[in-house]
Amino acid sequence: MRPDKGAGRFLEERLSYASRLRARRLFVNLIGGLVRLGARAYDFGARLLEIAESHGLDLQRALDLRARSQPAEPEPEGDFGVSDFLLLSEKLRAGQSAPTQTTGAQRIRASVIIPVFNKVEFTFQCVRSLLAEIDLAETEIIVVDDASTDETARVLSNFGGALRDFTNARNLGFVESCNRGASEARGDFLVFLNNDTVVKPGWLSALVETAEADEAVGAVGSLFLYPDGRVQEAGGVVWRDGDAFHYGWGRSPEDRRLSFAREVDYCSGASLLIRRELFEQLGGFDARYAPAYYEDVDLCMGVRSLGRKVIFQPLSRLVHYEGVTSGRDVDAGPKRYQLVNREQFRAKWRAVLEREHFARGEVTEERAADRRRGPEVLVVNDLLPTPERDAGSARVVFMLGILARAGRVVFVGLNKGGSRARERALWRLGVETLGQADFLREARRGRFAAAILSRPEVTEALLPALRRADSRLKIVFDMVDAHFIRAEREHALTHDSIVAEEAARYRELETRLARESDLVWCASPDDARALEAAAPGASTEVVPTIHNLPRDMPEFDEREGLLFVGNFNHRPNVDAVHFFMREVMPALRERLPGVPLDVAGPNAPEELRSYAAVEGVRVLGFVPDLEPLHARARVFIAPLRFGAGVKGKIGEALAHGLPVVTTSVGAEGMGIEHRQQAMVTDDPREMAEAIAELYGDRGLWQRLSNGGRAHVEKFFAPRAVAEIIERSIRRLTAGLDKVS
Repeated sequence: MRPDKGAGRFLEERLSYASRLRARRLFVNLIGGLVRLGARAYDFGARLLEIAESHGLDLQRALDLRARSQPAEPEPEGDFGVSDFLLLSEKLRAGQSAPTQTTGAQRIRASVIIPVFNKVEFTFQCVRSLLAEIDLAETEIIVVDDASTDETARVLSNFGGALRDFTNARNLGFVESCNRGASEARGDFLVFLNNDTVVKPGWLSALVETAEADEAVGAVGSLFLYPDGRVQEAGGVVWRDGDAFHYGWGRSPEDRRLSFAREVDYCSGASLLIRRELFEQLGGFDARYAPAYYEDVDLCMGVRSLGRKVIFQPLSRLVHYEGVTSGRDVDAGPKRYQLVNREQFRAKWRAVLEREHFARGEVTEERAADRRRGPEVLVVNDLLPTPERDAGSARVVFMLGILARAGRVVFVGLNKGGSRARERALWRLGVETLGQADFLREARRGRFAAAILSRPEVTEALLPALRRADSRLKIVFDMVDAHFIRAEREHALTHDSIVAEEAARYRELETRLARESDLVWCASPDDARALEAAAPGASTEVVPTIHNLPRDMPEFDEREGLLFVGNFNHRPNVDAVHFFMREVMPALRERLPGVPLDVAGPNAPEELRSYAAVEGVRVLGFVPDLEPLHARARVFIAPLRFGAGVKGKIGEALAHGLPVVTTSVGAEGMGIEHRQQAMVTDDPREMAEAIAELYGDRGLWQRLSNGGRAHVEKFFAPRAVAEIIERSIRRLTAGLDKVS
């Protein structure tokens, strides 16, 4: 009788991983083809309607639809409700009492500078959205009234200490008004914002965090949306002839091609962050572009001339009512300066434009909209990374961030279970994401110079297809850890015949993939040596786990208790907790009665959860933020009896200044010395004694805390590992940079 299982589960058990991927890819490609066919039919029909209308068809009469009224000019977002009134009242009261707005005693991170000329309704809605977004304790609002003749001054006077307003005696234009606002600013960052905008949640934090994350970033711009939700600008391109082009115009903001941070030629000054010292070094907006147009393009060119980057950050979003202040006619009003100033801009930057910019039509718009040069790298994993759940994912995220800063990188997660929130975390780093139906098509047109395939199952499934797609493509097999070593060690400990079969299968698979790949990334020197012995001739590079070092961690007296962290889908972690509770804890309780132990991590089986009944033991399950646990514990335990690669949990503890007691398996591949960076022993009673000694000896604890952090900083910090990754990709892809 057929088992009662869903079709998906039934096929999953009977098809190989590669077969499931092929079936899924065929299904997605079929639906994608139908969608593309439908889109072409829709486009063709729309063109026919345009032709018919031009020849006299009354579409409204033909469709018998009720006409919708359209405003003569765009109106700002309204619907001012009770919640808005209460928010505004609270912000105004907070502004009246905020010391930063009057005394300047507290550091201000950002100064938001809004030049305004009339259009008071837009100014009000802009400030209203801004007050809902910012913290007045660390952000100031500066409004420069450029001699408005409407109710602007009266409205601004009612905001009190929530903003600082300055009025020009005569109309000076956008350029000089922005420069005046900047001269009054006190923030580390200047953020220029048009008054005909409404900012979305996260608008400012995305800008500031992007700049703070990388000293090389000089300016950051936003994703501009029309009121109907279409994209107005997703970063700007400057062609060789000086023409400025709004990339992404008219597309959906959900288009993945527009959704990742990247280095660009320029971003619009309607929402543009710049470091204050750079703005001052450049002399502000160049007065030659007064009253307006091309001053923002010129400023971004200046930022890049100083060796800094201009970054488009799509997670900073706002609605822009384009043309409200200056109109849209380039032959009349302020808009006419767009053509005049283009010639001035071209004359000023002619040499740079000739040397560094593409001619229109030389490359695709997508290529021109990303200034990052060098080889484009494809990274494929089974799932979108979940760094809060496992060390392997954390390593992938750090690796992607390193690749994104060095060049262009595209990530593909093969299986379901991803989410837009996880994709957004990658987009923020500058990582483009692709669906599994698209990446082989992109590979066939020669887009990528290298592909990094994570874990053996993914590599086995995709390596042949990628070789067929592009024979020049360099393949990196990223082992993450050597599965055959881990399984062989587990079998030696448990004598489980199923584990023995698994070990043999992984040994054959991983050594075969190592020979078929151009390069193998191993997590530790031990893994690399074992693989080279098993697969002679394989080319290897050691790319370990990567760890940031937090600041200001608590000292010895501020901590208590023990901590273990691990994902319990990983069998070594389950075994480690059982080993500790059954063989180490009884001896430890003789030395440290009642010492508390926290066990954190997802997917704990019932037999592990039962340890919560033991006095002082807490089985916490999944903890989204481990920072408080690392800061509170006095000793980290990692009693691993089998495994391979570098143990991310140990690196993370050391990075937090949390001394570790572990085994030889836990310490391998990290260069750890006993009593220098950690306490290392395999004997249960000796482990209990080591924990007790470390728990009570302030001097030993401090030496290991300092030694562990220094060790991580030297070998496992992002900067150290970035050099390895960049050098590895550079050597592998020498001469393969592709311009398309």
